[in-house]
Amino acid sequence: MIQAATPVQRHAADAGAERADRFEGRAKRQSARVIRKIVLLAVCLAAGMWAFVGWSLWSEYTSAQAVGRIEGYNLAAAFSLDLTNQLDSANAALTAIAQTVRTAPQNQIAADLQPVVAGIAGGSIDVRIVGADGRQLLSTLHPDPAPADPGSEPSFVAHRDDPSTAMAIAPYSAGSVGQLFQVSRRLETADAHFAGEAILLLKPASLLTLFRQIDLGRRGAIAITDESGVVRAGFGLNDQPGKFGIGIDLRGDVYPESIAPGQTVVFNRRGRIIKIDRMITIHRLERYNLRVLVALDLDDVLGSARVHIWLISLVGVGATGLIAILSLLLMREVRRRTKREIDLAYDRDQLRSARSQIEADRTRLAETSRELLASKEIAEAANQARAQFLAHMSHELRTPLHAIIGFSELIQQQAPMKPGSPPIAEYAGDILGSGRHLLELINTILDISKVESGTATLSETVFPVAELARASLVSVRSQADARDIALALELPKTTVRLRGDRMRLLQVLINLLSNAVKFTPAHGRIVLAASISATGGLVFSVTDTGIGMTEAEIAIAMEPFGQVESSLSRSFEGTGLGLPLAHRLAVLHGGRLELSSAKGRGTTATVYLPAERVVRREPERVDVSR
Repeated sequence: MIQAATPVQRHAADAGAERADRFEGRAKRQSARVIRKIVLLAVCLAAGMWAFVGWSLWSEYTSAQAVGRIEGYNLAAAFSLDLTNQLDSANAALTAIAQTVRTAPQNQIAADLQPVVAGIAGGSIDVRIVGADGRQLLSTLHPDPAPADPGSEPSFVAHRDDPSTAMAIAPYSAGSVGQLFQVSRRLETADAHFAGEAILLLKPASLLTLFRQIDLGRRGAIAITDESGVVRAGFGLNDQPGKFGIGIDLRGDVYPESIAPGQTVVFNRRGRIIKIDRMITIHRLERYNLRVLVALDLDDVLGSARVHIWLISLVGVGATGLIAILSLLLMREVRRRTKREIDLAYDRDQLRSARSQIEADRTRLAETSRELLASKEIAEAANQARAQFLAHMSHELRTPLHAIIGFSELIQQQAPMKPGSPPIAEYAGDILGSGRHLLELINTILDISKVESGTATLSETVFPVAELARASLVSVRSQADARDIALALELPKTTVRLRGDRMRLLQVLINLLSNAVKFTPAHGRIVLAASISATGGLVFSVTDTGIGMTEAEIAIAMEPFGQVESSLSRSFEGTGLGLPLAHRLAVLHGGRLELSSAKGRGTTATVYLPAERVVRREPERVDVSR
């Protein structure tokens, strides 16, 4: 809040403003008499002349842009046709290989393919054949640094699982062989069974044959990109053909994210590889998911136009030169002197007012800072006291609860069971169930209090992730079976061992699974999955087909004792401590818990653990189990 000025400050400010206003009036009247006629004449002449010059400059610039766009469009269309022809040839070669495999006996496929592959392979094309079992049958690359497991490659999986997949173009990957342009096709036997994959490895320089025959200017370039904007082949005058800018992502600025087949887009932007302004024309092939990009140097496109613009500008300057220069110099000098004197008069008064205001604001900010610091200390002390109180009370309540649970078990076991006797055993069972529920609630509160007060510790060991996941499913299986809810487990294909507190992580998974069972209707499905993230960390996810939550309800559920439903209309049991405790235990391990949900579509709870807790991964075969 800005403090009001004192009467003395207001009086001084009013007096200073009045003096400055009087001085400003006198100065403006004096300067107006001198420059009025000069201003009118100079403005009329300059406005008419420069309106004509501006129109001429704009016309010249737009004409040069239009010519450049037409040139870029024609070049992009020619190179797109050239690339389409090359890909059609590759598709024909793959079709010949597929026909040979279809007609050859099963035990002679490799032998029959030898002459066909030899006829296709050459200086710019190599062939690799992978069998139905994922093993490489033959290759014309020597040596061939093929993948360790060709059967796990995305193109092989796509051809194996989808018989309708046509010729596929592999995405870019680093490395000398990864830079080759790879196209592949599904192989089938005579009875339409999957027989493997045929791959053509094309050198980038072979994709365009017209490059050497067309002049792109001093620094023009051509690039072939995929839909993600990554350069698959590039051609520049001073670079090795086909390898100019391979692997560079051209997206950003005005680069179009989506282009329809056969569509051409033209725009200007700064080059990503050579930092110059370029006119870029992009044409997407009609039958293949590739783009041809023609980048012309904007200096070449606008070169002649800029010369004309410069000449027109000189003519305009010469026509208005003498009048404009004399008028501008005189007007600038008069106005500069008048403005400087007026500004000085006002600045003196504003500096006085600003100095007073700054002092007042400094005092106010210092006081506000002290109040905020005191409030922060009070809040921290209150939070610490609350956590300590909960911890002490939880310890005090557990002692009588153990006695209640023990005596209720004894009474239930020794109560008379004769007909007509009071249902003492039933009453003792109710007391026992209530006592155990209250003890579980107190233990949960104690765990949260320990985490919040900073006294919780981890008893870390190294254990298999699969064992932890299966143990958590065992804990909730009876609840799920009672409601006919299917439980599924998805584990990585490698053995993963984790370093952490096994009991606390088991508690995290059990809490998440219990929540999923509680809020999933009968005949639903719950999936517990474990996987390795891109950063090397471990990810647990629990996905259900339950009632789901909105964003606001997720925020409520993550707070201690948070209940999405009101206390008068609750349909589900629970204290609202399961998710907050799971979140805090995940944080205690250096990870986090995230919820994603949609109302009526289920919920996914994801636990992320850091990479340093993953100890070792060894190959093993793990199936999805219920």
